[in-house]
Amino acid sequence: MQSKVVTGSAVVLALVFVIVGGVVLWVSGLDTLKENAPLSGFLSQLGGLLLATGLITIAWDLVGRRAFADEILAKAKLSTDVVDSGLIRVTDQYHEVEWADLFQDVSKLDIVVAYANTWRNTHRARLQAAARRGCRIRVFLPDHRDAETINILAGRFGMDPATLQSKIQEAVTDFKDLPAPANSPVQVYLRKGDLVFSCYRFDSRAVLTLYSHSRERRTNVPTFVMKNGSLFTYVYDELAAIEQQSQPAP
Repeated sequence: MQSKVVTGSAVVLALVFVIVGGVVLWVSGLDTLKENAPLSGFLSQLGGLLLATGLITIAWDLVGRRAFADEILAKAKLSTDVVDSGLIRVTDQYHEVEWADLFQDVSKLDIVVAYANTWRNTHRARLQAAARRGCRIRVFLPDHRDAETINILAGRFGMDPATLQSKIQEAVTDFKDLPAPANSPVQVYLRKGDLVFSCYRFDSRAVLTLYSHSRERRTNVPTFVMKNGSLFTYVYDELAAIEQQSQPAP
């Protein structure tokens, strides 16, 4: 109600400016003022200024202010959505993620990947350090024994099925060989079916990387880093579902 009163007052004031400005412009053109050029010129400038001010005020109040308010509200809503999601970074270069910070003091690490050859080798020292200190590590890989799973993923990655199968088997061995204590071994699981993303969960933080359908190897893929929030809950729930669909690797 108060907003409507303020808007109405502004429009009334603007109309007053327009009317007064129009009157002053009309007066400046009267024959009686033609002999007094300075006064006529001054009144003409003043009338034009008042008229322009009134028209601009009306235009701003009726159109500009609302558009500006809509933009602010849209940005505020987006900001709220981002906060609620727990999103802390978005990039298309997954190797630029602050992996060292994520690995530091992690106590629960879940990994869902196709085989992660590059990522595994890049962070081998961090994986070994986490395993040695007893971090609970679970790794979920495609079931290399299932022909349908291998064929689907091989088609997506543009790879020969036999090559993909070999890379997954290598990943199984590599993760199992991490130097973990006997009371906290690295748990490796195999899951039948398609993959639509890779994800890495570090305690209350997670990294989610989408897959490309181009059938080409790409490094610029959407990558989302999150801490708590609705997106983290989504990843956490997906991990629970993936675990139920998986079997321990032999």
